[in-house]
Amino acid sequence: MSMAKIENFERRELSVGDAVIDGLFTGLLAGLGMAAVLVLAGWTGGEQPAQVLSRFAPQQLNAPLSGFLLHLAVSGIYGMVYGVIWMLVMRLRGFRPSLPVALVSGAAYGLLLEGLAQAVLLPGSGSALGQTPFWHLELAHLVYGIILGLLLYRVQRNK
Repeated sequence: MSMAKIENFERRELSVGDAVIDGLFTGLLAGLGMAAVLVLAGWTGGEQPAQVLSRFAPQQLNAPLSGFLLHLAVSGIYGMVYGVIWMLVMRLRGFRPSLPVALVSGAAYGLLLEGLAQAVLLPGSGSALGQTPFWHLELAHLVYGIILGLLLYRVQRNK
């Protein structure tokens, strides 16, 4: 195989479908990390893990498993969005990012999601997530974004 063919293979453009699937799985894993941060933060404040996870469940439902699964579903969806954004930026910029770029952009995305939650989703929704201390949510979203950026970078750098 000639060097040109190898270079073309290595620089294959990521399809939208690949970006969505990569984002889904990395989002799920990042969601696990985020949930772990929230559970640990709640535990240090005297809360049981079930209490923390129940906050993700729909209103009036004290169901930690439902809350946890709903959290993972949302994490996967936000991961898919980030995967597509990542792919589009890489196409527009025409380069493969470095690890620092992946970490910083992931962290920024996580904090953007937290800002949207605080400004749009939580006010007036009656969600039990509003009972979670601000800094717990802030740290958890930061961890979500960093894990998301790291994993997506690692998955896609070999494609």
